[in-house]
Amino acid sequence: MYRYYKQFYPADLLFKWLAHGNDERHARAEKTYPSRREFCFVLDKEQEEGGGEIFARYQSFVDAKDFKTNVERKKPARIEFGPICNRRPSDRHTVELKPEERELVFDIDMTDYDDVRTCCKEAGICGKCWPLMTVALKVLDVGLREDFGFKHLLWVYSGRRGIHCWISDERARKLSDEARSAVAEYFAVVKGEGQGRRVLSSTPMHPSVKRAYDGVLKQYWIESYLPTQRILEDKTKLEQLLNLIPDENIREDLASEFATSSLNSVDRWGVIERRVQDSLKKNNYKLTGALEKIILWHIYPRVDIEVSRHMNHLLKGPFCVHPKTGRVCVPMDPATADSFNPELVPTVVDLDSGAQTLDGAIKTFNDTFWNACARENIERLTAKTRQAKAEQQSGMEF
Repeated sequence: MYRYYKQFYPADLLFKWLAHGNDERHARAEKTYPSRREFCFVLDKEQEEGGGEIFARYQSFVDAKDFKTNVERKKPARIEFGPICNRRPSDRHTVELKPEERELVFDIDMTDYDDVRTCCKEAGICGKCWPLMTVALKVLDVGLREDFGFKHLLWVYSGRRGIHCWISDERARKLSDEARSAVAEYFAVVKGEGQGRRVLSSTPMHPSVKRAYDGVLKQYWIESYLPTQRILEDKTKLEQLLNLIPDENIREDLASEFATSSLNSVDRWGVIERRVQDSLKKNNYKLTGALEKIILWHIYPRVDIEVSRHMNHLLKGPFCVHPKTGRVCVPMDPATADSFNPELVPTVVDLDSGAQTLDGAIKTFNDTFWNACARENIERLTAKTRQAKAEQQSGMEF
């Protein structure tokens, strides 16, 4: 791990991003801003201490060189990023430390989908279930951009079984905990656990939910999810799905029919659709929206609200290495999310041997995210200069 953080980890690039333009030698740059960022180094305990992890919080650095030097010296297993505080985190013993701003973050973890997966469970992932993460990325990316107007979204593979999103717009960074919670709750269409999980979407569907359903979910359900997960051929998963149909007679009829059926999951879904639609034509209004809610229940994004809710929540940074898999937490391009394969991302072993490089991952970071952020940082500082000159001129005229 030490070799990776010394030779490959793009510390300069990441520190520049986290400074949001304030590392520039610009008259309007906020010089103390970079040093007020909290970093957390997660360190591996020595074997003789019983293993485990040590969380070295409240780390702060004056510049990229200071950051890189400390990474090399302390040899973290991973690095987590926290908020910008009112003072340097290292001063916490002399002043009350308060978070002032932080990127709005989202965390989607595959373990939250265990009740709708038949291929893997817990930390396991494969090509059959990974598209659930692709669906989450697509739905959230469009919603965050179109419904909230955010522009600077960095999507990152977590290194093992999930994805993270970092929203770096200045407006997003300054959101209160209450506002962050409201944004996250906006996407909380599915809540609860197991059979207690319920769909909160109304009928007719909210425009954002309908957009996700029509644009992403419906196609994925038929073309990918049902053929690969085959949930309607699994007794437990079939019962789970049928229980979502709000008509006992239809549930019992379908369960009886499928008990002796050799139909695959796609064809069984066709049977369910026809049965529900026929009943709707006979004014069985309690089935209104039932088919849509079944799909939402299974594959709509399952966001970890607590990660997004609090400004001071730590989150593993991009380009860290996941200690369990050795995979690098690489950026993801929403435009090519369908072709992303987590099993092919660079690993520490392959980087060491020269079999892989980080060139592609860094290009994705720059092209899909950082270049636009950097331009906006300069524009913001330039605008501050113009405003200061205008105010100065106005004062002189007065």
